[in-house]
Order: sequence, then C-alpha cells, then structure tokens
Amino acid sequence: MYKGYQYSAILLMGGKGERFQSATPKQFHRLSGKKIYLHTLEAFLSFPFDEIILTCPKEWMDEVQNEIPEKVRLVCGGNTRQESSHLALNACSNLDFVVIHDAVRPFVSKKIIQDNMDAVIRYKAVDTCIPSADTIVHSPDGAFISSIPKRAEYLRGQTPQSFSFPLIQKAHEEGKALKDISDDCKLILAMDHPVHIVQGDENNIKITTELDLFLAEQLLRMKDQTPSPKNSLEGKVYAIVGGMGGIGSCIAKTLVAEGATALSLSRSSPYKLDLTKPEMIPQVFENIHKELGLIDGLINCAGLLKVKPLKKYSLSEIQELLAVNFTGLVACCQSVHLKRGGHIINLASSSFSFGRKYYSIYSSSKAAVVNFTQALSEELPDLKINTVIPARTNTPMRWNNFPGEDPNTLLDPEEVAQTIADLLKDPNTTGSIIPVRKV
Repeated sequence: MYKGYQYSAILLMGGKGERFQSATPKQFHRLSGKKIYLHTLEAFLSFPFDEIILTCPKEWMDEVQNEIPEKVRLVCGGNTRQESSHLALNACSNLDFVVIHDAVRPFVSKKIIQDNMDAVIRYKAVDTCIPSADTIVHSPDGAFISSIPKRAEYLRGQTPQSFSFPLIQKAHEEGKALKDISDDCKLILAMDHPVHIVQGDENNIKITTELDLFLAEQLLRMKDQTPSPKNSLEGKVYAIVGGMGGIGSCIAKTLVAEGATALSLSRSSPYKLDLTKPEMIPQVFENIHKELGLIDGLINCAGLLKVKPLKKYSLSEIQELLAVNFTGLVACCQSVHLKRGGHIINLASSSFSFGRKYYSIYSSSKAAVVNFTQALSEELPDLKINTVIPARTNTPMRWNNFPGEDPNTLLDPEEVAQTIADLLKDPNTTGSIIPVRKV
C-alpha cells in the first residue's frame, strides 16, 4: 500500500537476448557476481509494492524460481515484449496501478521509481525519458536523411512506465491487432490518452550488448560508495605470482603490513616458479599445499613487455610473452589449492581494450586475461575472481620499454597494491573488472 493505493510491479525479462550474442540470455549474466535481473529486482523489493510479477523464458523458470523470494510471482514470458507484458498484466491482481520495468535496467534509481509512483496517481499513464545528447535524424529508408528535427523536442524513452491498471489492460486488449509493439506507452497513445513524462537518468541503461555489460561494471563500482563489511587479512596466506616485480613486491609489502603471509613466486624467489616452464607450475602449488594446506588467495601479477614490430619478434619471444602474460596465468589458476570463498585476482593492463602498435602480443594477451577471468568467475562461483586493470604504472618494466616517459604521469604501484588489498577484504565482489587510474 502506497499513499492509500495498491501497486503491482512487473519486471520483464522474457527475452532471448539475441543481440547479446550469447547462449545465455543477457538478464542471467552476472554483474559483480550477481545476475543482472537480481540487481533490478533488489531495487523494486525496497519499495512497498503489493505484488511483484517477473516474466521469464520457459526454459529458465525452474532456476529462477529457486532464486527469488516468495513475494515475487513468476510468469512464463511470451514471444514478444508486447505478449510478455500482456501475460504479466493478466497475472496481476486487480490493483490500482502498475509499474512496468525492463529487468535488464539494473541502475534504476529510487527517485525514478518514486516519481513514477507519484505521477501515475494524477496522470494515469507515465513514461520515463531523458534528453538526447545526439542529433536526431529522420530516414524512412535508412539510406538518406529526409529531415533533422529539433533535438529538444525528441527524448529517449526508458523504463519504468507506469499506468492505471484498468487503462493499460484496456490498451492491451484493444491493441492486439497492433503486432509486436515494443513499448506499452505506444498502446496508450493509440487510444488517444496522454502520457506524462518523468525525468530519467543517463545511468539507467539497458544492458543489450557485451559493451553495455562492461559499462555496467563501471557504473556499479561508481554507484556503490557504501563500503561493504571488510574482512581482516590477519593470518591469511596469499600466493603472488610475479611477487618480486614492481607491482608484485608492493603487493607483498602491503599484505604483510595487513598481517597476512605473502608467498612470492618468481624465478628468483624462495618459491621458484618459471611461467615459461609449464611442467613446474602444478608442482610448485602442490608443494605449497603440502606445506600450508589450502591458502586464501592467488594474485597473478607477472608481466612481460617487449616493444617492437611484430616481424622482429622471434617465435621463442612470442612464446615467452604468451607464457608469462597468459598461459602461465591460466596454469596457476588451474593448479592453486584455495579455500572456499578464496580469491583469485588477475592483473591485466589498460592496453587490453585496444591493441597497441609494437606490443600487439602483450595487449592481446591482456585482453585474453580479462575474458578468461570473467569466464572463470562464472565457472567457480565458490571463489571471488576479479580482474584488476592498472593504468600505466611506474615500474622497471615500464622504464625499460618507455625510457622517455615523465614518471609524474604514471600510476604509483602502491595504489595498485592497496586496491588489491581492499579487494581481498571484500567478501562479495566477483566477476568484476576493476580499473586503477592515476588520481
């Protein structure tokens, strides 16, 4: 009950996610370790809705039923958004108002939901919209521009969309002949009923592509300014591959200062490890397991960079670069013996997002690290597995390859180390891409 009225909320997630180009529909991909639709559902559960209806693809019904609270009712989605919306409305109780939202818009704010619930009392039909930052062009054939209308008169539609329950039910019944309408407000307008606008938010994005998912990870980190309960690192044991290097040695010092044991694994450390010799890797971790039992985390920060044209690389140099930057990292993740709830942190590089001239092997292997880490986080849900992306960092490897750089423009490796220490204290974050930039 809200202001004397009864409200239903509908979260639409019946889609197959063809544009996401994945066998798993986009709503079931993980965002910081939690499925996207569960982030969205959490926002609605914090409001006094009298009921929440969730549409779902038929083949995912059983799994979703086990993930949602009893208050939420599950409805099998239709073949189109219009059909899913109508099926959900038919499943609703005959309440006063209904708020309809895309389950793949996890960043809907409390203000937007509140504004919808307030405005629909007066206007009976409400849409959430934001201005367009881009010029709008009209092209009926998709090949030539016929006109460029005034941008200020055209907005971008988001959700939620909120309606008087009898009104939207009538709109769907009368709109059955209108095929595949992707917007409930269009059905209302077809009845010549006005639709009021409430202000949306640029962050209220719809996750449709893999790029959207990457952006969502960054938005989530910006949004979550409230620190979660932090675990102490006192008495924990972490293996640091590349622990004698510029970033690795800072990580080791930081963890020791927090009361943890840092096991540095490298060619020159007591725990000798050569990533170019794959037969060594399982044995090193087996020795650690025999000596210390299950450990609390693995941090892969070894890196090798050589800057020169591709044609000047020898085959052995290419193999070494791949072994140190990627295949050795994979073998370490495969071989380590971790406690339940333990951490794997794989360091990539800001070069992962765009291949760099003269170090294509390095940048492409770092892109592979990001992809591998995301996949592994879904494969091993009992662990916390994340990628840390340092910006250009003030290390010997950087100096050797770019001797003319101003050190004042480079990231301090201690900032990377502190980010990793904070991440190891976080009991929740997994599957995230965490950039570390120079402040």
